[in-house]
Amino acid sequence: MINENTPEREELRDSDSLPETENKDTQAAAADEEAAGAPAPSEEAAQEAPAEDPAAQEAGAAEDMTAEEPAGENAGEEVPDGAEGEDPKDKKKKSRKERVKKDIRKLRYGGVATALTVVVVAVVVLVNVVANILNERFPINLDLTADKLFTLGDESREIVSSVEKDVEIVVFAEESTLANSSTEGMGAIFKQLHELLGLYQSYSGGKIDVTYVDLNSDPTLMTRYSEYEATSYDVLFLCGDRHQKVNIYDMFTYNYDYYSQSVNVTASKVEQMMASNLMMVTSDETPQILFLTGHGEDAYATSGLKALLEVNNYEPVDLDITGSEEYSDEAVMAFIVAPEDDYSDSEIEALRTWLDNGGQRGRHLMVLVNYAADCPNLYEFLSVEYGLEVTENLVWETDANRYLGDNFYGYSDVGTSDYLTDIAGSRVLMPITRQILPTAGTDTNSSLFNTSLLTFPESAKLVKMADAIADPDNPDQEAPEAFDADEYPIVGGAMATSWTYDSDNNRIETNVIVLGSSAMAYETITGMSTVENEAFLLNMTNGITGNENPVDISNKPLEQTSLEFTTAQQNIFFFVFVAAVPIAILIVCLVVFLRRRRL
Repeated sequence: MINENTPEREELRDSDSLPETENKDTQAAAADEEAAGAPAPSEEAAQEAPAEDPAAQEAGAAEDMTAEEPAGENAGEEVPDGAEGEDPKDKKKKSRKERVKKDIRKLRYGGVATALTVVVVAVVVLVNVVANILNERFPINLDLTADKLFTLGDESREIVSSVEKDVEIVVFAEESTLANSSTEGMGAIFKQLHELLGLYQSYSGGKIDVTYVDLNSDPTLMTRYSEYEATSYDVLFLCGDRHQKVNIYDMFTYNYDYYSQSVNVTASKVEQMMASNLMMVTSDETPQILFLTGHGEDAYATSGLKALLEVNNYEPVDLDITGSEEYSDEAVMAFIVAPEDDYSDSEIEALRTWLDNGGQRGRHLMVLVNYAADCPNLYEFLSVEYGLEVTENLVWETDANRYLGDNFYGYSDVGTSDYLTDIAGSRVLMPITRQILPTAGTDTNSSLFNTSLLTFPESAKLVKMADAIADPDNPDQEAPEAFDADEYPIVGGAMATSWTYDSDNNRIETNVIVLGSSAMAYETITGMSTVENEAFLLNMTNGITGNENPVDISNKPLEQTSLEFTTAQQNIFFFVFVAAVPIAILIVCLVVFLRRRRL
């Protein structure tokens, strides 16, 4: 029940007798009350109130009391007719309050968004810094090349990580020249060198330091490295008092195109040459190998063998046996590379004495035969003392699948040997091969026995050397007549092992290898990835010398290969990158847009 003596009713009763100014004051006070949250009667209601009877006044007062209830309880109710004439000032104040509330809400959401942005940026920067630090210590670059051209192989990583001495590698070229090169041809060699040098620093744990020196921009640096006779694009390895030097232009194999008169880079030797030079300056021992000269040896085969040995931690040394030079006691092996001229009796005796090593054995010999030379003294020495006969027959392959372009360029099969287990059954290209006849037998309990290393199947025939050699004075010379061998397989390479026991009852031995082809050691052939010429020569050399620290790293071909996809893969890529990803991005953008609109 409403109390008739409330202040509100008194105010309504007295409103008719108030002067106009007082009514205005009352309106102003009511407006102030409304701003403070209390409702006030409108001007029209105040003017019409005196004309009503007491009952109507009581009803109007009741309505006013109802209008004075908190706004929160009447939210959503229809506004009374008496409120339609609300003062514009009141509307303006309400609008101002609403704007303030909206601004506060925007500020709150905007502050959260700004803080979130700052946090995300900070996290991204932190992750980038940490990633760079980790990449320097543990390289995580992604190498997508087929042969992992810009990645260190397992053996290289093992060599680099085991370095215990401080090593300085000086590259006489601008770093930008190497780093910004292309990935084709010579550019690939430059870029690979730069990438692997960076990996050397990372995997060595700080033991290897790399410096780039541009002699053209600062010639004064030439004096600092004058003792090494460095030139542009040399790579110098320094460790203590030992040093090794190699030029970048020696770090690849190539083919020369006579038609276009251009050089095509076919394979990279960067990784193996870097590992070899590093081993040579950090190892306490480097096996020495002699190259016997003075008899018109095959220069191409000699060059190929030296290059192969140098990058595999050997020290090749030339020895002219026609002079007064003596055999080195430090050498563990000697090479005779396809001599054109025969050895004298004294030269054969000196070779025999060196191999015997005062009865201690432990020295070895590899002979590559010249396909057209006649060296009776040398061949007799090999046949009589080691059971390896060099015949005057050349191997002629008839199966087109087993020769490369010419019948004399046959593929031989790698035989069974303790040193060839990893490539047994593989193929070795043997251009113009003379037949070798092992005659000492294969009984390993015998003090001298032979092992066939490279053989040809029954598809191979033999031709006489005299018939096969072209006669320049006889243009009508007929093709050589091929005939079957007396027994198969035909041997193109064999090894003789002569062994005994020393005073401590330890087995000591000398190994002599005879190969019927010298061209098999040419760099253009050892660099081929389809045959195992390089692996064969290295395995045999490492095996018989007992080299415990060989660098068994092969060339990496620079063939450009295309990436092919099946139809199903193409459809998947189309759906993901043309449909799914764009649609997902559009949805995310739309959601963000709509949410921001409501802020």
